[in-house]
Amino acid sequence: MPSNRFPMGDSLQEYIKGEPLKELKKSLDSGIQHPNCEWCWLNEQNKMKSHRISESRGSGLKSIHIRLSNVCNFKCRMCNPSFSSTWAQENKKHNYFTKMDNEITKDAIEANGDVLFKILSSAIRSGSLKYLSISGGEPLITDSHLKLLNFLIENDLTDITLGYSTNLSNLNYKNVDLLPLWEKFTHVNLEASVDGWGPHVEYSRDGFSCKTFLTNFKKSFKFIDAINCVVNIYSVWTLPYIERFRKYGINIEYSPCFGPKHCNPQILLKEDKDVLFDLYKDYPELLKVFKNFIDNIDSSVYTYDKLEKTRTDMINYNLLLDSYRNTSFFDVFPMYKKYLRS
Repeated sequence: MPSNRFPMGDSLQEYIKGEPLKELKKSLDSGIQHPNCEWCWLNEQNKMKSHRISESRGSGLKSIHIRLSNVCNFKCRMCNPSFSSTWAQENKKHNYFTKMDNEITKDAIEANGDVLFKILSSAIRSGSLKYLSISGGEPLITDSHLKLLNFLIENDLTDITLGYSTNLSNLNYKNVDLLPLWEKFTHVNLEASVDGWGPHVEYSRDGFSCKTFLTNFKKSFKFIDAINCVVNIYSVWTLPYIERFRKYGINIEYSPCFGPKHCNPQILLKEDKDVLFDLYKDYPELLKVFKNFIDNIDSSVYTYDKLEKTRTDMINYNLLLDSYRNTSFFDVFPMYKKYLRS
């Protein structure tokens, strides 16, 4: 579906036939760093995961990504109203994000269902479409997700892999247990999102519960393909806890947080980075994350003045949200008190 980060049309038909997609394809074929692909280019510069490289291109429709809407039960501090309806509701109070709508984004199924279902039916029956990626918001708590699953099941379109990006907070929606529905498909791959552990992640991801995550992790274990952890100023201190999930044979993918800039751990003081390096010393994958991302700051982008301002923004941002959420940044992250005078 058209991205709600880089709008490329108001409908699926407009997206498919529009000039923005043609321009994007031309840039990819020519090796031009199109601004709509900035996250992939940034990730590659920092030797991190990139869809541009991991997803092969070729003829035929092999995979589709659907972002259902911004309906979400979390208010993650590194997120915004475009990707979370609860964020949008809070933003009406303080209007921190002045250039974003504080509403639920257009439902992909309601807005494009007829066209989308026709494309899915044709592509799955022809055998070309093998992978359907679904995200949100939080896709598992939406009516549109149930409509999509029921359509695929009722029309015998289950010879496909469903891939989800999910916070794993709910496996039962409106008294419908999702696990038996997933059993009907060839494969279901859940990429469970957990950014750090303990009080740190419960602070940064308002709505997250470590207890609930572990309960649902066990229930849906057979479907979990990977854990995705965003590396930000909140999660960096508990990444060794995330590494413990490897004992279950689960792949762990670390995603760099480039924005908002005040959540990017590259802005941290050297003394904090030294502590992190020592914290990661027994974890080879974390040392790679440290070297390739956390300690790989672009001095041409982050000049001294910009670093100082971004660190101040970090403090002000979290204290602002604290005043609306009844939380305390410095109680959970006492190491950041010194940034008040940095």
